[in-house]
Amino acid sequence: MLQGVRVLDCGAWGVGPCACAWLGCLGADVIRLEPPRLDGLYHSGTMQKGAGTMYISSHYNKRNIIVDLKTAEGREVALRLAETADILIENHPAGDMDKLGFGYESVRAINPRIIYCSSSSYGRTGPLAHRPSADTYMQAGSGFASLTGKPGSQGQLYRYVVQIDWMTSLFAFQGVLLALLAREVTGEGQKVDTSQLEAALALQSTKIADYFATGVSPKPMGSADPNIVPSEAFRTYGGKYITVSVPREEYWPKLCSALGLEELEHDPKFISNAERVKNRDVLIPILREKFLEEPARWWLILLPRCDVPCAPCNTYDDVIRDPHITHNRMIVNLETPWGKSLFSDFPVKFSKAPRPVEVRAPVKPDANREEILAEIGIANRQGDNA
Repeated sequence: MLQGVRVLDCGAWGVGPCACAWLGCLGADVIRLEPPRLDGLYHSGTMQKGAGTMYISSHYNKRNIIVDLKTAEGREVALRLAETADILIENHPAGDMDKLGFGYESVRAINPRIIYCSSSSYGRTGPLAHRPSADTYMQAGSGFASLTGKPGSQGQLYRYVVQIDWMTSLFAFQGVLLALLAREVTGEGQKVDTSQLEAALALQSTKIADYFATGVSPKPMGSADPNIVPSEAFRTYGGKYITVSVPREEYWPKLCSALGLEELEHDPKFISNAERVKNRDVLIPILREKFLEEPARWWLILLPRCDVPCAPCNTYDDVIRDPHITHNRMIVNLETPWGKSLFSDFPVKFSKAPRPVEVRAPVKPDANREEILAEIGIANRQGDNA
């Protein structure tokens, strides 16, 4: 769908690279401008044959060339590529790309149609504009982490999944597509700005609305929903957890019947969701005790039969083997230069895409140097990839 569109990935760590990988899934020619020491993700986290698995999982559907923007030769290569590009995405601290001579104004001077996306940590202006960040710090600073953890806890984080980073990637991805659409109308390129902080706040819009209405900051509640009771994870016989919810009143009698607790259905303390929220501390212990009587598998068969919303609390072992996920090819196994690896498939399907929208394996850093330099008429200079 983006065949003929060229994208320069000048990002760092996860935010920019992930957005560019998605553009590659849609058919764009994505060229990764790899720094000489390789991206931080390459050297971080779980390693697979010398490369970080987070790097591997963020750089599919791209070509790769090492470019040192701190050298005249590297800037020449980057600017020649920028002349041919439709989109450029970077997520460095505000001002860093300008110092390297590769900021928006420098690129726009040679390519007025460029769509240049900058994704900073805190935005381009203000007291924190030049401060770097990471998912962990943004979870804490934006208020996102204030809802995570057990009741009464503080300082818990939404661990292991870079929620804020990937949300920022999504806004960058959408932003450049909208700018590309606008260019079809106006013929002009433009600057697209987003930031981790803005993405984190957008992710919390409903909670911010709650705060505005009540003046009270939401508190950590473990797995429980603050506005719906019951709606949380319950431990079952054998130790596994399942999530059960009553999102509408019609499900309350169904849950009572499934649990053999019909006497609760018309109890004045639980007759409506408002009453159940008010009397949460009375109801939840009763339900917890009941769910401990049978194993998770039992409840996951019985509750759907009774039309009660529920789901298993799966581990990755469960997810990888889930028959529904494997049937729909939501996770793909690809051979990479570092061995086989699992990737989440692109989560949008199109009935009329001219080519399959698919995840293709990443390549090694600098793997496409010769062909990329040849495309822009520069002889291969090995010194630039030292």
